[in-house]
Amino acid sequence: MVLLAGPGRVAAEERLFPVSPDHGWPAASELPELKGSFPVYRLLPEASRDHEAWMSSADPGTDTRLTQATESESATDACSTRRVLSGDSSECEQRIAFAEALQQDLAETGLPKSEFLERHRVLFSTLIPITSILAVTANSLVGYDTNHSFQIHHEGWFGEKTTNGGADKASHMADYYVIANLFEDVYRILGWSERAAILWGFSLAFATGLANEVSDGFTRHGFSWEDLGADTIGAGASALVALTRTRDLFSMRTSHLPGSTYTHDVYAADLKLNGVGQRLNLNIGPLKWLLLSATYQATGYRVSPPTDKERLIGIEIGLNLQQILNDVGVKKDTWWGFGLHLFADNIRFPYTAIGMRYDLNKGKWHGPNAGNYD
Repeated sequence: MVLLAGPGRVAAEERLFPVSPDHGWPAASELPELKGSFPVYRLLPEASRDHEAWMSSADPGTDTRLTQATESESATDACSTRRVLSGDSSECEQRIAFAEALQQDLAETGLPKSEFLERHRVLFSTLIPITSILAVTANSLVGYDTNHSFQIHHEGWFGEKTTNGGADKASHMADYYVIANLFEDVYRILGWSERAAILWGFSLAFATGLANEVSDGFTRHGFSWEDLGADTIGAGASALVALTRTRDLFSMRTSHLPGSTYTHDVYAADLKLNGVGQRLNLNIGPLKWLLLSATYQATGYRVSPPTDKERLIGIEIGLNLQQILNDVGVKKDTWWGFGLHLFADNIRFPYTAIGMRYDLNKGKWHGPNAGNYD
């Protein structure tokens, strides 16, 4: 009679551990004794199956992404059951939308596995910072004339009278967003936890930026506080997006083309329409292959023969090459897929977008155009 009067259908569950009288789950001190425990059967309301996701993460060695995937699947399954039993489906729809957004995030952050790298995690975790700092230092000290005492240059930020019209600062922000993101991926491949990898990514991006500026201080470029600040903003933006788990929504792409100036570069901060559709539980069709981007570029600075100088802020629609690769089956969870995504996800290629651009120098709109050579 007690069972029939319960708040829902009842499920028999096998517990391989003692249960506490408070919540029915083992205390942390009891977890080491699980293997020696005997089965205990309890009758629980079906809604309690929501805790199964917790059970999958009881083992400290369980991969966080696997636990998240289990949670999203459990949410969707439980929601389907409750939708049948209840006339109110608004909560269910929200849970399904969240689960789908989480699965999309997991699909985008899936990375290749390497037992060799994980086995030598400490070694590679030490060598990567050393190699990176030595590389950027050598790039400055070997690539440029170093017959200078240490000097500091105050370059300014995005002003009209700056040397590059601010394009160099936009480049530093976008470049170090990408660098921090790459370091984070590398340390996740090495087996570090998500939060540890994010900390590694930000810290190493900042350290390499600092090493680059210090070594530049002994060249004709000089140490630039503005460059270091732009590096930190880019690395910080990458860490913030990772911590808030919004990589399915936001990104930054670099665009420095080979050459001595920035005149053909367009730097982009992106909103991914596919991520928006997933989170709102909307089918947006082919729009999922597009990005809505805010852009910055400066043309005519340090070019010969001289041309009109322009500082252009813009808004454009462009191709989401990351989503296109994912949809044709090229994921980041293989090494060759990781290599392709390294370029497709982080570089704004010429002629892959169209938009309108406003010249801050002359107060004039340009476009619609592709940006790079217009």
